[in-house]
Amino acid sequence: MTTMIQEDKHGYCTLCRSRCGTVNLVANDALVAVRPDTSHPTGKAMCMKGKSAPELVHSADRVLYPMRRTTPKTDADPGWQRISWEAALAEVAQRMLQARREGGAESVAFAVTTPSGTPLSDSIDWIERLIRLFGSPNTCYATEICNWHKDYAHAFTFGCGMPTADYRNAELIVLWGHNPTNTWLSQAEAIGAGRAAGAKLLVVDPRETALAGQAEQWLRVRPGTDAALAMAIANLLIEANAFDLDFVRQWTNGPLLVRSDNGRFLRGRDLGLADGDAYLVWDAHAGQARPSSALAGRDFEHVALRGTFEVGHTTATLACRPAFDLYAGECARYPADVAAQLTWVAQADIRHAASLFGSARRVAYHAWSGVGQHDNATQTDRAIACLYALTGSFDKAAATGSFKNPRTTRSAASTCCRPRKRARRWAMTRGRSGRPRRDGSPRATFTGRSCTRSPTPCAP
Repeated sequence: MTTMIQEDKHGYCTLCRSRCGTVNLVANDALVAVRPDTSHPTGKAMCMKGKSAPELVHSADRVLYPMRRTTPKTDADPGWQRISWEAALAEVAQRMLQARREGGAESVAFAVTTPSGTPLSDSIDWIERLIRLFGSPNTCYATEICNWHKDYAHAFTFGCGMPTADYRNAELIVLWGHNPTNTWLSQAEAIGAGRAAGAKLLVVDPRETALAGQAEQWLRVRPGTDAALAMAIANLLIEANAFDLDFVRQWTNGPLLVRSDNGRFLRGRDLGLADGDAYLVWDAHAGQARPSSALAGRDFEHVALRGTFEVGHTTATLACRPAFDLYAGECARYPADVAAQLTWVAQADIRHAASLFGSARRVAYHAWSGVGQHDNATQTDRAIACLYALTGSFDKAAATGSFKNPRTTRSAASTCCRPRKRARRWAMTRGRSGRPRRDGSPRATFTGRSCTRSPTPCAP
């Protein structure tokens, strides 16, 4: 009789990027059950997908060995034939080397699947290292419509993807098209802790989710009109001066002057300054434009955010307005009554939401599929991000910001791929690099590579 040996092994679930802490029951080397590890920072709860891990691991349909096709791809039966790992790896390596010899490394494109629904999160760096050291600059990543806006479009405004929300210590929690009770239980647990500590809750969702039913304000927005709602709330904050003035002046591009004649930022070269790349702001105390890079300390108190200013030019004057003034003008197109008609959200509810934003100094928020599953998700995210910038909570403790990672050396550093190779990417050679525009327009991304108080464009 075989003796049944059972043991608990602590680890974490790899089936999505949440990496929830788990206790794994193993019997005779077989995974039998998975339960939450309450001692783990993300192990307070666990979704059904994680609990179903044994079914995935021991599924009869799981492919456990390399298989070689033995018939043409046009045949109905691929004629799969099992081969050894050694044979499979050798054949793949031989074909890769042959392609590099005949067409160069850039002739090979690699495809990487999503880490959101697969156990790939902790393997991507090693895959990228293989790609870079092979010499190819061409990588095709699989992603979902749920992450484009928050991981990429968000960077158009803040210079980074949507950071981590500190729900536990926030004054106001905002869930915009995000239902963590059903989709991200570790976040739902953190939200519960924040609520227990006194945080208020604002939910924007067409459906009455479990958390919407508990919120101080539930905005039942008409699908696809979230941008108008964000602009309307921002407009109310600006009208009431209920936004973080110091943050907008010091940490956004709101004060930067924009030329009225061409819609571009005023630069030092426009005025004949030695620093031709300098951005200019209007110093209300001195009554003149000055480079933003020269501001320090209390200088920011005199920076103008509203108005039209005539700036001296070599031959004439240039009419300019701060970027924030342009942003405020766009928001003014969405007063509460107009927004109510567009979004189906009552005026009183929009005003109450604005009051929640205006009265909180630690706002933690997350926006997910409810925003991403629309064709205007990029601009919608930028509208929400600019609204969030008004709160001054970005990268602030007990709000939404970036946490410092342990100092490590990335196994797939970009230096593995030399500049001349990067220049030969397929998308680059075809003129579709997919990068954000950096042409000086107030609608373009402001350069900033770190989430730590990067300049934040106010113009969505």
